[in-house]
Amino acid sequence: MKGKIPPRKFKSQQIKQANAINLADYYPHRFPVFGITIDDATTVDRDDGIWLVELNNGNFELQISITDVSTIIPKDSPVDEEALSRVVTLYHTTVPTPMLPCHISTNLGSLEEEKRRLALTIFFHIDNSGNVISFRIKETIFTNKKAFSYQEVEKILQNPQNITEHKLLLKMQQVAQLIGRKRGGNSGILTANGYVDEDGNLIQENVNTHQLIAELMILTNTTIANFLAENNILALYRTQDVGTTDFELVKKTMGHCLVPAIYNSQVKPHVGLCLIAYIHFTSPLRRFVDLVNHRIVKAIIKQESSPYTASELDNICLKINNFYQEFKEDKSNFLKKQRQEVIENNFNKIESLDMEKISVDEFSDLIQYAVYNNEIQKIFPYIKSRFNTLQPKDFYYIWFRCKINEFLDDENIDSVSVLLIKSQSDNSLIEYKSEYCEVRKIYFVYCYIDGKTTFNPAEDTKKSKAKQKAALATIKGYLHQELTINPHPISQINLSNIVSNSSLENALNSDFNNLSDKDFSKILDYCIKTHFDEIIFQKIEARINNLLPKDLYKIWFQGKVNKFLNYPNLNGVSVLLIHSQLTGCIVEYKIDYHSITKKYIAYCYVDNLTHQQPQFDTKKIKAKQKSSLAYIESYLRDELTNQPDLFVYDDEINILEETTSAENLINTINSIETVNIKEKDESDWVSKLYHFCQSNQLNYPEYNFDNIDGFFTCKISLIYQQKTIISKGYGKNKKDAKQSASHILFIQHQLD
Repeated sequence: MKGKIPPRKFKSQQIKQANAINLADYYPHRFPVFGITIDDATTVDRDDGIWLVELNNGNFELQISITDVSTIIPKDSPVDEEALSRVVTLYHTTVPTPMLPCHISTNLGSLEEEKRRLALTIFFHIDNSGNVISFRIKETIFTNKKAFSYQEVEKILQNPQNITEHKLLLKMQQVAQLIGRKRGGNSGILTANGYVDEDGNLIQENVNTHQLIAELMILTNTTIANFLAENNILALYRTQDVGTTDFELVKKTMGHCLVPAIYNSQVKPHVGLCLIAYIHFTSPLRRFVDLVNHRIVKAIIKQESSPYTASELDNICLKINNFYQEFKEDKSNFLKKQRQEVIENNFNKIESLDMEKISVDEFSDLIQYAVYNNEIQKIFPYIKSRFNTLQPKDFYYIWFRCKINEFLDDENIDSVSVLLIKSQSDNSLIEYKSEYCEVRKIYFVYCYIDGKTTFNPAEDTKKSKAKQKAALATIKGYLHQELTINPHPISQINLSNIVSNSSLENALNSDFNNLSDKDFSKILDYCIKTHFDEIIFQKIEARINNLLPKDLYKIWFQGKVNKFLNYPNLNGVSVLLIHSQLTGCIVEYKIDYHSITKKYIAYCYVDNLTHQQPQFDTKKIKAKQKSSLAYIESYLRDELTNQPDLFVYDDEINILEETTSAENLINTINSIETVNIKEKDESDWVSKLYHFCQSNQLNYPEYNFDNIDGFFTCKISLIYQQKTIISKGYGKNKKDAKQSASHILFIQHQLD
């Protein structure tokens, strides 16, 4: 791939350093080992070798040998400095760009077949359940007995023969699968569609072999990482941190939409792999990070101090993280440019094209070419004639790039997909807001483009159709410059129309009283969204003693209707129970029996606020009910207090003796009944964050979106406790990325 990172040649001093290396100088005092390698058929730089020995007790000794190039490349030498500047081997440039000179990367450092090479070997003692009992690390001389390709091993695993070589590979696969199941995780897993590697890439060929090697490498990297972390050693850790180690919670709530993995000198979790610590160690020929970590581990083996200071490691992390971000952006831009060049070459002479022979996909490319070259009018007659074969991306170019007001009345166009393309191409925020009307049995939907929408919602009995209609209406409003930030409230149809268009026909007249409880509840839902009028108040009063607690809750707490509280038989206790379940408030009753008056004295508290005066009754349950209604009435009148009257008025209970003091009364109110909180639904993290800002009197957060390779990044920033806190979220669309970023902000910064 061409781009900002061009292929480079090594300087003469770097080549001279590589050519001066003599491996035999380092052979003394090293332990000889052997094994096999498994790589792509075209691989020329083999980093890692493997071997497995089955022990007499049923356990295994697994040997992972990694080429030891850190021995032959001194820190801060010319080759080392050039490796840092290159960061990684790039295989997909026009000319491959190795991180190390070829004499090292493809010869002295590569574990070639039947060649002796310097290595670091990790000896794992593993039981038959996949648990690592112990491990040790030694400097070794590795001999590669056979260099397998992924294709060769895949064929063996799928059709093994009764020979030693095949049995070894099968046993390695079994051990790798045991290790993988012990680890779990979203990455490094075998799925129905292929193998998902540790970076989230889907591999669909030779999946069994890729899983075998990947699990052994993940085990090695994890073991080294845990060893360094347990000893508080600074290194280049591979981290994917969202502020929690509750991996099951992350998998359930965030799926694959996680923060990207980066390098950090401090140990932090890798949630994608479900690991407390992770490091890159197994590819020092092609990753500078691994080379650094080799030097750190070897210093520990030799009981020497670390060759890197904390500031050096931090600077390396910063450089490498920036490199990968720039490389990803450069790759995305390159692919777009490459695609555009192909289109330019194919359609640079529109007049000579045979339109009848152009395929659907080719015609889409032609539309794109015509848009960028201001030639859309030349092909517009063909666009009209091929209308039924146009794709969503074609309408995107017609509507949003050319601003052509055509085809806007055809509801069969997949306008939702058109807006999805706009969000990906233009970094626009597309949102949908919907409500379902129980009475009319229809969905109301608004579609927003960057915060603007139509004045009225689209509607349909099917939500998907209402969404399509809303998208098309918003596109039309966008082109006509008629969108608004203040749309009309959903449901502005009067109650009589609502009723006449449903099974509740003629309900406002004599049949209204015959409505079922369920249908009457629907009427209340509608009134909450619009308004209560005198007719409805009359109908409510006529049914007041038969209303369910949920309906009373709607009237008092959702509709804010300060009526009907003079009916003593209404179940206010159940209404407040519903209130606590829906809002998470704490409801308490403080009740005492007064022996002089032979009555119960009751207060109802919600979140430590109560009514001003106590309530009395000879029956405890009735006193409790009265206090609940007294609370509701005070709530509606905005007369709640945290300092209620702690005495009884003489005109209410004349027989209360003057010696009964307020202090005695309050000291006897000690019977407390508490309604448990039920947590709110936390799936809508954007709304929860807005509520958090309102509750804490904060400015709303800022969202910034980026689109790379069709995947959205949402950066969220919020000023909290006199500092700006920032998190990032990811998703297939902006809405998912926004939800992910809001969720991660709560987790990372421990917002209550």
